[in-house]
Amino acid sequence: MNTQIDNWKIYALGDHAIVFALDEKVDAIIINKIKSLHHFILSKKIAGIIDCIPSYHTLTLVYDATKIFTSANHTEAQLLSFVNKIMNEAKYAQTSFLKNHSTLTKIPVCYESDYALDIQNISIQKNISIQEIIKMHTAKIYEVYSIGFLPGFAYMGIVDEPIQMPRHEKPRAQVLAGSVGIAGVQTGIYPSNSPGGWQIIGRTPLTIFDPNPEVLAKFKVGDQIQFYAITKSEFEKLNEYKD
Repeated sequence: MNTQIDNWKIYALGDHAIVFALDEKVDAIIINKIKSLHHFILSKKIAGIIDCIPSYHTLTLVYDATKIFTSANHTEAQLLSFVNKIMNEAKYAQTSFLKNHSTLTKIPVCYESDYALDIQNISIQKNISIQEIIKMHTAKIYEVYSIGFLPGFAYMGIVDEPIQMPRHEKPRAQVLAGSVGIAGVQTGIYPSNSPGGWQIIGRTPLTIFDPNPEVLAKFKVGDQIQFYAITKSEFEKLNEYKD
């Protein structure tokens, strides 16, 4: 199956998943449409839906065909009918649940030099003061567009153009957990110690990922994040890491 409904490109992924796709870019309007469809499908509690995975410009629906179509050997016509039903109902559904499901989390970040390995270089390259970098980074409310790279790593956007920076050509051998970085139009927090090429502008004292199955990642796609600046002494009081 490969079809188009309005601006959505919809296609089968193997015999157990469907991808709903919009234009391939990091865009606030697109992620809101993905969030809207995601929450609508979850609200329907459709028997046979195993997982519903939002990311950037796509929503992947994983299903058990035997529970949706009564047989694993479903036809393309059956699949298309199922997709049309979802999209027609979603089109006329109320979208007020976006306000109820979008969570705003405020994250403390120390932007002082001990934790902001690249902020001085960004200041020089961009001809902008460190205080302006901090002001811009903390003024925005960022959307979580995807989770990946590392367990719990949230890709957030969109970073204001004056402080957008490319990844380092040669990644660092180790970036400390909690480090806050910029790469292109996105910002993110390293959830664990790892190699990394993002431009590091600060560090949060909060644990972002816990391997405990009951805790796991702090963020999910669709969440909203805002950073605020703290001092080094405040960081040390709040520090949840053991470096």
